[in-house]
Amino acid sequence: MTVRLCCAFGTWQVLSLVASLHQAIADGSSRAPTESDDYLVVYEIAGVPDEFKEALAALANAIWPWKRVIWAYDILTSRRKYGQLEILQIYRLIRERLGLEQHSVQEIWTCFVNRPSEKILLDSYPSARIVLYEDGLTSYLPMEVSNLSWPPVGWAGGYIRWGLAALLPAFRLRKTADRIDKRHLVRVDRCYALLQGELPLPAAFAKVPRIQVGAELLRRVIDQAAAIVPTPGDTGRRGRSVRPRVLLLGQALSRNGIMSYAQEASIYRHVVEAIIQKGYDVVWKEHPRIREPFFDELRGSVEILTGDEDIRFMELNLPYAMPVELVASQLNIVGCVVGTSAALFYLKWLYDIEAYTFADALLPLMVGADLLTCEMVRSEAAPLSELPFGSTGRRLEPAG
Repeated sequence: MTVRLCCAFGTWQVLSLVASLHQAIADGSSRAPTESDDYLVVYEIAGVPDEFKEALAALANAIWPWKRVIWAYDILTSRRKYGQLEILQIYRLIRERLGLEQHSVQEIWTCFVNRPSEKILLDSYPSARIVLYEDGLTSYLPMEVSNLSWPPVGWAGGYIRWGLAALLPAFRLRKTADRIDKRHLVRVDRCYALLQGELPLPAAFAKVPRIQVGAELLRRVIDQAAAIVPTPGDTGRRGRSVRPRVLLLGQALSRNGIMSYAQEASIYRHVVEAIIQKGYDVVWKEHPRIREPFFDELRGSVEILTGDEDIRFMELNLPYAMPVELVASQLNIVGCVVGTSAALFYLKWLYDIEAYTFADALLPLMVGADLLTCEMVRSEAAPLSELPFGSTGRRLEPAG
């Protein structure tokens, strides 16, 4: 019996994971659930409320027959500084929590091999092959490979560090930082991509076999998951409008420390006003990992602008922890507006929903990986300014 250990830290990631598992069965590289023991370990390095944890577990159990779903929010974190004895104790704690011995796992399915949380899990099961599946746009950002596995020629200190890295896992975790450990890279067996045809994978995985997950297969997983959420409908509205509707997706920028809540709310306020002034109603969806929602904050501004916020601006009737892809085909929308969300790619790929971005407004505040993601979206989606007027210009038809 094959033992697969699968990692997930979000509801969208669970959908991507399960679609990749189905694709693996279809292409013959993995066994069916009846011939394997599949364990799902869930965590989130930045922390999430219990409501999110419970939603993730409910979604996961609805779409795959896991042998066990294990919460590891207290173990798999962003921490990278451990003492040598301490990290060995962490390895033992992980194996005890999961109920799996050191060499009992054949495959580990994960989105990343460069973060401390995943590195610790991978080192807990050193003989398991690694299978990558897609997280979102972050799966397509450049990833640096650490040089700790090879001693720099002509530098005696390099040989000392190389020896320490080989013998002391705590030292290796700290020194590789957010780079890929070569000991992990050589274990990567294959990679399942959703957007492989749209964006190139990082050069670090150039030699890793890449397998495209079929859109129809992912849609079937989404439809299965959608059975556990309410029908979106028009809950909360006092009346109905004849105007076309646009979906607006919030992000978690202030939650992630990129900007303040006030800055993020201000950006959304201007976006909502721009969409309404072009003749549309707005359907708002909070980000799944949000801590402080924006809907009430924005609704007050819409009331001042239009005098009737319940018709012009509504909140999607979907638990905020769930991804919008679960109900996107039912929304009767003519388009979607996002900041730097991968949803713009997925909604276009799965349901041919046209997307526009307000990434230009975010660009001055972005740095590092967030800046790269922002540039990636700007190169693939039209700016919000090109959203046609609802009553004139190019005709937009409801998707789905």
